[in-house]
Amino acid sequence: MAFLTRVLLLTALGSLALAACAEITRPTPTRHEVEAVQITALTRHPHASAGTERAMRVFIRLLTTLPRVHGRTYPFLGFNWWVTEAGHPVVDNVWFPSPAADRPLAKDITTLHDPTGLEFKPDQEKALKPGDLILGVNGMPIPTWVKDWDSACKFIRDFFQYSLPGELLVRTLVDIRYIRQEAEGLYRRGPVELIISRDQVKRKVILYPIHLPAEYGFLIVGGQYGDQVNAYAAPGRVMITRRLLDLCRNDDELALVLGHELAHHVHGHLVRREGQRGMGGFITEISAFFSSVLLGLPGLQQDLQRVVRNAVISVYSRDNEREADAYGLWYAYQAGYDVTKAPEIWERLAAVVDKNIFETTYYSDSHPPATERLARLQIIARSFQAGRAADVLAPPQTETLKVELESNPVDTARSHRREDK
Repeated sequence: MAFLTRVLLLTALGSLALAACAEITRPTPTRHEVEAVQITALTRHPHASAGTERAMRVFIRLLTTLPRVHGRTYPFLGFNWWVTEAGHPVVDNVWFPSPAADRPLAKDITTLHDPTGLEFKPDQEKALKPGDLILGVNGMPIPTWVKDWDSACKFIRDFFQYSLPGELLVRTLVDIRYIRQEAEGLYRRGPVELIISRDQVKRKVILYPIHLPAEYGFLIVGGQYGDQVNAYAAPGRVMITRRLLDLCRNDDELALVLGHELAHHVHGHLVRREGQRGMGGFITEISAFFSSVLLGLPGLQQDLQRVVRNAVISVYSRDNEREADAYGLWYAYQAGYDVTKAPEIWERLAAVVDKNIFETTYYSDSHPPATERLARLQIIARSFQAGRAADVLAPPQTETLKVELESNPVDTARSHRREDK
């Protein structure tokens, strides 16, 4: 009986195994057939929507106002590219505004081969479009090794969860990539000549890069995280959720949000945050020692550690947020946006999202309350419009020195007399 049971069990398992092996797996498409589907999907469903184009436009406009903090400018042609299944570089996203999106002059386009005899239609006169195959850059094939390089950067970002070590490693890889591309002659300060193929028509397009003072990636967060109202300054990039993008009623408000995140990068808040966390951990250990040993209250140790750590970090991070608010509004003002309308985003966040305009912050919170930020930014906006930006952005020691001189008129007068002599 036991033998029969084992036979039946093995027969059943064998039947399941045979049933799990699918037999109809052919025909198998070739790499070029898969590539044709990829290019068709790109042309029918481009990544950029009206909201994406709006965010791109504001982001690029703000970037032009940033100080040059990395010691060099970055040539920006305004398109992203990827590699098809057959290994051909193809345009997959075009930025607005950019040299790639603008309508080029007639002298900057040369038709090289047109088997259809129709050349380009009037609606195809944009410099680049999603789905364009890139055949050459400055007379050379575009290096597909950049795809593997970018994949390595993405792996490092995901592995380190956008921490400081990940930021440094990614920045190092990006710098090495630029050096290698420059050595291959792909990066030039002048015009860039592209050979592309669109709808079997081959042409030469000359693009004139915009040289930006800084380089940061830009990402609109969708999916489950896109329903949150948030924006982030992550290593090497700025991110905004789809919901916050939709909550900004105009470009002025969006410029303030994106300028705020760019200010975190320019003023080194990401690096400073890591140092603050280290300081918080050090003070936490001291508090734990006092609570458990000197005070004899080991039960309070865990709660005390958490409160002290949050208090130490939040004091600094709230100051970082206030600094980013001021400089973010300054970048928006420099880019020509209306800084009197821009701060209204904080009124809407307090009334619509938080649903409590009277909510105040505690010392362990990481951000100032929305109403405080709105009131402060209104004051700053008036200073910018009155030509008194230095009153807001001047280093604190300058103001301290001014107060000391005004409080010691005798010493100041003596110094003037010595200079007269």
